[in-house]
Amino acid sequence: MSADSPILSGLFRYPVKSTAGEPLSCAMATEEGLVGDRRYMVVKPDGTFITARSHPQLQRVSTTLHDDGLVLHHPELADLPLAHEAFEAITFATQVWGDSFAGLTTTASADEWIGQAVGEPAKLLWLGERSPRYRQAIGKRVSFADGYPLLMIGQASLDDLNTRLSSPHRMAQFRPNLVVTGSLPYAEDEWRVLRIGEVELAVDKPCSRCAMITVDPATGRFLPQREPLRTLAGYRRGPDGKVYFGQNLIVLKGGALEVGMPIEWIG
Repeated sequence: MSADSPILSGLFRYPVKSTAGEPLSCAMATEEGLVGDRRYMVVKPDGTFITARSHPQLQRVSTTLHDDGLVLHHPELADLPLAHEAFEAITFATQVWGDSFAGLTTTASADEWIGQAVGEPAKLLWLGERSPRYRQAIGKRVSFADGYPLLMIGQASLDDLNTRLSSPHRMAQFRPNLVVTGSLPYAEDEWRVLRIGEVELAVDKPCSRCAMITVDPATGRFLPQREPLRTLAGYRRGPDGKVYFGQNLIVLKGGALEVGMPIEWIG
């Protein structure tokens, strides 16, 4: 494959914010992102959201998503099936990076289970069928994601990073929704509008990285020496002092995505 023939080589969603990702062979892209992505979020009893930045053990939680609910998994806890029809669905004030809005409560058993997983009192919130969160900055409704519907990373970019490290790091640490193969390292920095099948995506802003990428998804623990953030900071630091890796996307036209689809840049 030539370096100018990119294809969609990976699709991932994260049903519960900051927990383990789920690889997909196909998915529907909507204004709010991939269907099923970040529809749930863990919060403290006062509504403050909890992520793996401060609670890396969250990444030991995985999910099986169904149309009418989900099952929570953890290596040290019994599986917990949850059905939407059993949710209390009481509005509960929360926020994500300055966006204040209301999520919906789930069940007391879900709160107890997730509290055991994170090691402190917590609640599991649901976004509902349609997100109440509207981000004025991008003019779109968004899920519990940090700020954008989708994140894209080129496999060649990770391969280049790994040549600078003593041991390789995994794509799962960077939590992309879309992975691209067949492009040059950091080619995604130059793309503006993409078409994948019937889906059209705007490349809106590079993704600033934090301690989240230093969490080992397999153990739910921070990796030593703050890697790979420390190495990235040596060559991917922007004028604002932030470290960038990957690109945030806005969905201009939704539709079906499937691993193996060719990607064309149209602007």
